[in-house]
Amino acid sequence: MKTEKKPFVYVDHAATVPITDSVRAAMEPFLTTTFGNPSSAYGAGRASSRAVLDARRRIAAVLGCSPKEIFFTSGGTEADNWAIKGSAFANNLCGHIAYSAMEHHAVLHAAAFVRRFGMDADEIPVDSDGIVTADAVDASMRDDTRLAAVMLANNEIGTVQPIAEIARAVHERHAVMFCDAVQGMGQIPVNVSDLGVDLLSLSGHKIGAPKGIGLLYIKEGTALTPLIDGGGQEMHMRAGTENVASIVGFAKAMEDAAVMPDMTRIRQMQKSLFDGLRTIPGCVVNGTCAQEKRLPGNVNVSFPGLDAESLVLHLDRVGICCSAASACTAGVSEPSHVLLAIGRDREEASSSLRFTLGQRNTMDEIEYIITQVRRMVNQLYAENRVS
Repeated sequence: MKTEKKPFVYVDHAATVPITDSVRAAMEPFLTTTFGNPSSAYGAGRASSRAVLDARRRIAAVLGCSPKEIFFTSGGTEADNWAIKGSAFANNLCGHIAYSAMEHHAVLHAAAFVRRFGMDADEIPVDSDGIVTADAVDASMRDDTRLAAVMLANNEIGTVQPIAEIARAVHERHAVMFCDAVQGMGQIPVNVSDLGVDLLSLSGHKIGAPKGIGLLYIKEGTALTPLIDGGGQEMHMRAGTENVASIVGFAKAMEDAAVMPDMTRIRQMQKSLFDGLRTIPGCVVNGTCAQEKRLPGNVNVSFPGLDAESLVLHLDRVGICCSAASACTAGVSEPSHVLLAIGRDREEASSSLRFTLGQRNTMDEIEYIITQVRRMVNQLYAENRVS
């Protein structure tokens, strides 16, 4: 008996995306023939060094800054840690840090780390739509606030923050503005001059580059202590032999992402998915419904009374790859801190599904998702009523 092949519907692009063909082609020489250490003085090393310099220039052109303000890291998590801890140590662990209640765990845990060493760190509240206002940031700051951290777009509910307005409020208090822009790149414009930020983090594997490469933009004149000591790489700010192939791939991915292809089509799919899911009894939308304040590919809903991890596993059985929250919190039993921050109770926060759409998704897949979620949710609610 022939078994019908299970579909593969990937709607977890906020977790990671595949390496693109153009990125793979750009990287290939640096994985094979051009393999020299960029710190070596001979020709093969100089070729790798030139590739890193060229990538730095190209990325700086995309972000609207100077190449000497771009520092490569192992990813967004390292960049977030460097921004928080590097700023804290540059201020001798004195003063105060403010960060939004919806930040990535890399920021939350880094803030908890410096707090253990005596520096004050407090959350900035968000509203019920998941928006951080400039007034809320200003009210959370103190005379001794050294840094404020607000992400450009949330990784769970996709809300886009008014970073330029927030940065002005932060600078009026003579503090440093840090923005985790990992989720925004490729979906909304990311230009450090327009945003007005002093520090900004990005990750390669969210935009078609390999895992293990990211960057921290450090505005010239911003005080930051290095986290990794050793050699003189990255202008003596981040030691370690450069990941040349991934850096080259990152530059190509950044250039491709800056074009933001297919966003109109992805917006249409997002609307169709939201409209379809909201017809399912029990569905609660998480985050703002205003498209201009939400990333194009993000759809996050809850089905109170149902377990999020069970929902994800049920959908996996029919070939749908989505998530319960951030991929970085997979396996954690606690409810989403993001959903709790916007006022959801623990039951609602423990029953969420996140679908994040990408260029390869189709409207047929959207219809398939709606059909399968409806069938699954109705069945689970019926079983709960019986039990």
